[in-house]
Amino acid sequence: MKAVVISDTHGSLKTWMQVLPFLEDADMIWHLGDVLYHGPRNPIPEGYNPAALAENLKRFHIDYVRGNCDADVDVQVLGLAEMPRVMEETINDLKIVMIHGDLLPEEDEVDFAKQHGASILLRGHTHISRIERKGNVVIVNPGSLSLPKGGSKNSFATILFDDPTIIEIKDLSGKTIIKEVLWV
Repeated sequence: MKAVVISDTHGSLKTWMQVLPFLEDADMIWHLGDVLYHGPRNPIPEGYNPAALAENLKRFHIDYVRGNCDADVDVQVLGLAEMPRVMEETINDLKIVMIHGDLLPEEDEVDFAKQHGASILLRGHTHISRIERKGNVVIVNPGSLSLPKGGSKNSFATILFDDPTIIEIKDLSGKTIIKEVLWV
């Protein structure tokens, strides 16, 4: 099974269209928030078209967590009943917890994952891609699809749930930037 993890699209239809080829074989698509609005602290991203992005996103089954730039109107435009702040999944005995991350300082990541019984924490918000092991927890930030920061590239993550589980951060050309292998 394969999951594609996206965060911080901030209304960019252009970068969403660039990631589409990587969704073809995905069993799950998880979006970690800040979907349509660019936010008052961010520049308007290239290809900013939140209405067209919302219509395109509705063509896919995507599970979303709510970010700090996601408003009730965004949830309605996306045709969702709700957009939770935290989401959990268990796949092949791996418990995953997902959060946007605006209310989660880095120093609290491990405790948050442990409170949810998770061995993988997926978070966005910083626009900086990373995979980091902290004890028995792996923290994954796919970075931002449209507004990378801190020297990161436009990026997303893939998780191949197999034995071993392979987590990769990829740029929009599909090139692997960071890779982590987990043995369950």
